[in-house]
Amino acid sequence: MIPHSLRPSYRTMWQIQEPTADPKTAAIPDLTGTWSSDGKDWICSASGGARGITLGDADSSFQLSVANVGSDTLPVSGEQYVSGDSWKIDYPQVTGQYRLRLSIRVVHASATRIVWEPTFSIQTSLLDTDPSLELTAIGRFDETANANLPADLPDDVSVSAIRAGDGNGQLLVLLGPQDAPFTKHRSSGKRLDLRVFGEFLEKGVIRKARPWVILDRTDAGVSSEDLSRYCNELCNTPLPLTA
Repeated sequence: MIPHSLRPSYRTMWQIQEPTADPKTAAIPDLTGTWSSDGKDWICSASGGARGITLGDADSSFQLSVANVGSDTLPVSGEQYVSGDSWKIDYPQVTGQYRLRLSIRVVHASATRIVWEPTFSIQTSLLDTDPSLELTAIGRFDETANANLPADLPDDVSVSAIRAGDGNGQLLVLLGPQDAPFTKHRSSGKRLDLRVFGEFLEKGVIRKARPWVILDRTDAGVSSEDLSRYCNELCNTPLPLTA
């Protein structure tokens, strides 16, 4: 039986706001998806391009940002749709190095915590490229950031944690056996920085990365017991066939 704290919430689904130009200013808003739970809105901005991709809440002061490594920006979002508890977005390769597909599944959500499962799939039509994505968050590293990491954390699982700058919250990125050995850890100072992919990508080959992202908005953060269960569930959850 899945513990209550790990059960997904199906009381709501993704609510998608598609970008439509403001006729007065011609400004185009972000493509955003909102998952509401017990009165709390958890928000993913998924426009891509120079705006990147973010996972956070309505406050937006503490969030995970996804961007391309290097001078190029991410591909820009194209077609998107919702399937069950997953939001799927396509970022076609137009002028950049690769095509990106993103599937964001909500594993668990409450008024104080959300667990996202973003699955990134990249593919290229070029003969010579090595694209990489960076996952970053700005906060502070201190003794409380990693205080609740399980002592029995498996060797093939990686957990990166950072506290919000004001202390009100904790953000964690969990990497399973298929991703942890191939992820570069570039965190320093007040910046959590993880790099996924980055190896030579052969034309037509699809590569995937599937971290779990936990945003907790309590002072205590995620307990070692909950974190241990999340790690075990991640390791026992098959990689999605489609992103």
